[in-house]
Amino acid sequence: MTESRANSDRLDEEWRDKLVAIGKGIAGSIPVAGGLVGEVVGSVIPGQRADRIAAYLRALAARVDLLSLEVRDGLAANVEKIDLIEEGGFQSARATSKERIDHIVEAVNRGLSEDDADVIRRKRLLLILGQLDDDEVNLLNAYGRAYAGADRQAFERINRPEPLHMGSLPSAVDQSHLYEAGKDHLLRLDLLKKNYSQPRKGETPEFDARKGDFKHTVEVSYLGRMLLREIGMETPFDSQQGGR
Repeated sequence: MTESRANSDRLDEEWRDKLVAIGKGIAGSIPVAGGLVGEVVGSVIPGQRADRIAAYLRALAARVDLLSLEVRDGLAANVEKIDLIEEGGFQSARATSKERIDHIVEAVNRGLSEDDADVIRRKRLLLILGQLDDDEVNLLNAYGRAYAGADRQAFERINRPEPLHMGSLPSAVDQSHLYEAGKDHLLRLDLLKKNYSQPRKGETPEFDARKGDFKHTVEVSYLGRMLLREIGMETPFDSQQGGR
């Protein structure tokens, strides 16, 4: 999409008008929302959301232009695909980075070429993405890149806290627990999985009292790899498999 087209599509103006009105209504319903807080809720937040949604719609429009004529002609009458586009817009309004909007656009665009049943199912991946923050996406990507030993430096780009010890400061303990909370969330969503070692005959699995679980390793699950592929972050392992 050219700069002149982006400036003439009026997406910023139209969305900003609607969202500013919503934002002012929210501000008016909060008795203490005055001064700086009122300004943020009534103006800054709606304005930012308008910018994010406009960026999402422009990027998606550029991708839709590349779809087949048959797919493009059927979009307006396809309820499931319209719902998919709307879900992408809702998530984009909450996005805090351009990268997240790119991930959403990638997932929505992939779904638009699918049959109706597949659109409904693939929307589940987009809904799962909506439950993750950017830090969790980056952590999942690190596990994806490390899968099957493909990238041994995958976690070097992750801001991981130092291992705890008896002399760790409370702030370090806080950071460790918050990091683990992100990993636990990915496990609960089945995007990561635990691999327990098989004990020898007659032996019991080794228990880790500190973690309250039997000793295990963690790796990306198949569902996690699917999500990464859906948002344009395919694991090196899956890229190699696809190229064979």
